[in-house]
Amino acid sequence: MLVITRKNGQKIMINDNIEITIVEAKNGSCKVAIQADRDVKIYREEIYYQIKLANLIGKDANTSSVDSVSNLIKGGTVLNDKMESAPRADEEIIMDEKSSKKSIRINKNSKNA
Repeated sequence: MLVITRKNGQKIMINDNIEITIVEAKNGSCKVAIQADRDVKIYREEIYYQIKLANLIGKDANTSSVDSVSNLIKGGTVLNDKMESAPRADEEIIMDEKSSKKSIRINKNSKNA
């Protein structure tokens, strides 16, 4: 992982087609602008995990499983926009794609909670 410091207005270049500009950085928060080709997919981390979950469930989906997932999302049980980042240090997302039944679960370690 590359860690660098940038000031407001400074940029980061990734290859020849992605430009990240620091719009504003203050009080532990940072606004960035990302310019990239239209075919480059850019997601906030919590949305990316929702997409992965939906794709995994969708592989073997039937009507009842889609309804179940919909209810979980509505109830806030599945990752949502309120989640500020990836799983905390006391959580991990496990994607089991090897078994015949695909699943994702979030493990919470009671020691760290």
